[in-house]
Amino acid sequence: MSGIKQSFEQSISVCEKAGLKQNLSKPFEIVGDENTQYRITNMINQIVESETGRQTLEIASKAGYKLGMEFAFGCNGGCNKENKNIILNPVSKDDVLIGVLIHECRHAGQFERGEYDASDDKRPRNETIKTNVMRTRAVEADAQATAVQALGEMMEKGNEEPLFAFCRQPDNRAIGTAFERALYEENALRNGQARTAAFLAWYENEPVKKAYDEAYQVEMMTRREERGDNKTDTYAVSQSAAKIVKDLCLNNDGSCYFTADPKVLESGHYVAVNKESAEKIGALIAKAPAAKKSAENVPPFNQAGQDMTKTVFMSALSKRER
Repeated sequence: MSGIKQSFEQSISVCEKAGLKQNLSKPFEIVGDENTQYRITNMINQIVESETGRQTLEIASKAGYKLGMEFAFGCNGGCNKENKNIILNPVSKDDVLIGVLIHECRHAGQFERGEYDASDDKRPRNETIKTNVMRTRAVEADAQATAVQALGEMMEKGNEEPLFAFCRQPDNRAIGTAFERALYEENALRNGQARTAAFLAWYENEPVKKAYDEAYQVEMMTRREERGDNKTDTYAVSQSAAKIVKDLCLNNDGSCYFTADPKVLESGHYVAVNKESAEKIGALIAKAPAAKKSAENVPPFNQAGQDMTKTVFMSALSKRER
C-alpha cells in the first residue's frame, strides 16, 4: 500500500523493555511509541497460539521485516517488499488488525519465496493478461485464506474474537461463511479443506476483484505505457492454475493445502474481469508493440464486457499493424 514509512531509524527493540517480550524465536523490530509497541506485541502473542500464525510471522521476522503503525485511507495495512516494512492502521481495532497482521506477513512470506510485487511498475509485463490476473488474485486469496486459517486455530485455543472480527468485515463475509461451513467436516482445519474453501470464497467479492485488477493491471500497464516501458512487454508467458497453486498455496512446511482442482481457477468468475477494467486492459495491451496475439490476452470478461473488449483489442491491434 502507498504511504508506507521509509525510515525506521528511531525504532526501539521490544525485547529490551519489560512487558514487551514477543513469543517468537526471532522477534520483530517494532517501530513507534510505547503504546504502538504494546499493541503490536499483544497481537503477536495472540497470533503465535496458532501454529500457522506463528510460522507465518516468523518467516517475516526472520526475513528482516519491521512492523509499525501508520494512518492509511481505505486500508487496514500494507506490506512493502522493497523496504521490508509492514504497517497497520492504528485507527482499526486490534481484533481486526490481528487478521491484517497475519495477512501482511503472509505477503512477506510470498515475497521471500520469490513472488513478484504486483505493484512494481518497473517489472516487465511478460506474462499473459490471464496469467497476471490469475496470479495477482491468487496472491490475495492465499493471504486471506492463511489469515482465516490462523484465526480458526486461535479459536480452537479459546480466542474467538479475532475470527469474529474478521468475519464481521463486509469484504470478508463470503470468506467467513465458506470457512465456517467447511468446519462442519471433520478435520477440515487440518486437511486443507477449510483453508481452500476460504481461498475460493475470496473470488465472490466483485468490487474487491475490480479494485485489485485496476491497481495491479490497469494502473501498472498505464504507468509503463506513459513512460514508454511497454515497448518490450511481450505478454507471452502463460502459466497454468496448477503452477500458481503449487507456488502459492503452501503450508509452512512446503506442502500444498489446496484440495480443489486448480483448473477451476482458469474459468468463470475466477478470471472474469469487470467490463470497465476489461476495456482499459484491451486498449492498453494494444498499445504494447511486442504484445503477443493470444486468446490469453483477451481473457473472459464479465457478461456484456466480453464481446466489447475483444472488439476493442482486435481493432487496436489491426490499426497498430498498418
